[in-house]
Order: sequence, then structure tokens, then C-alpha cells
Amino acid sequence: MRVSFAQFMRDSIARNGSGYTRRGLLLLAAGRVAPEPPSAGQVLVAMPELRDPDFARTVILLFDAGTQSAMGLMLNRALRRRDGEPQLFAGGPVAQGTRCLQREASSPNARRLCPGVWLADGPAREPGGRTYLGYTGWTAAQLRDECLRGLWRTLAGDAAIVFDPDPATLWQRLLAREK
Repeated sequence: MRVSFAQFMRDSIARNGSGYTRRGLLLLAAGRVAPEPPSAGQVLVAMPELRDPDFARTVILLFDAGTQSAMGLMLNRALRRRDGEPQLFAGGPVAQGTRCLQREASSPNARRLCPGVWLADGPAREPGGRTYLGYTGWTAAQLRDECLRGLWRTLAGDAAIVFDPDPATLWQRLLAREK
């Protein structure tokens, strides 16, 4: 039985709430399967088709992903550093806050994201920790839509990815590994 697009939209919204954008619903109508929504502790790898200059060729660890929004840190955008200063990373285009990823919960406000990775506010307090300035952010519907369009590959997060010794080539290596 064929239904009109308007009926499909009404049925989809009734089933899924407003969790998809109109474009996402169009892709669903075309027969694409909806991916599971990404969750905190997962890694997003930008696919080559993603042309947005803020996100092209990025690897992002999600630290929050709920029904309304998702936020993460870019793992492969090291900032230029001066001699004697610690390495800092551009966490994303939203220039608010300083967060760190650490291998242990060395502060009371640290939250475990995935095996061997803890998130805390402020600069890294332990050797080997990484400090991020800013973050990335989406509405939940926007990120689901981008995943549905095939712009992101989702991987399980782990300390080997997060604390990779060569973040400049991390994107290329993760992309090649998953082919």
C-alpha cells in the first residue's frame, strides 16, 4: 500500500517524535536505514564527502549525546605551540570552555567516557592528558541527519584513539582502517 509523502511524514513524526529533520525523513522515505544515534564515548570520523571547513577531515570524541543535543571534542586539531608550553588542541568551533581528556580520574569532577578516557573541566592535570579549547555541537536531529546522509562513521571510543601519538594523521589512518 502506497502512502502520500504527507502521510509518511505524519506517521514518522508520530513514531519518532521530531527527532529527524525534513531532509532526514526524505532520506528515510527513499529507503535508507536510520543509523543508531551516536552516544557519549563514541568517535565520529568525518567521511570525505563532508565538505564543511569546520568539520572536514576531523575525528571527534562525543562527550555528551542526548535527545536534544550532542557535543564533542576534535581529537586531531593540535594548535601551534611555543617552546616550553603544553600542547593544546582546538576542541571545535564553539569557542567556550576548556576541557581535558585524561587517562585517569584525577579530579573529582572527572567523568568516564570510554575505556581509559576521562573528561574533566579545565586544563589537563596529569602527564599525557590533553587540553581542548572549545567544543563541537549539534542538535540531536542535525547529527542524526548527518549520520543518515553518510557524513560520519561512528566507532567505539578508546584510549588508543583519543591519545594517539600522531593526531595529525589520525583521520587518514582511521578512514583506511575501516574500509
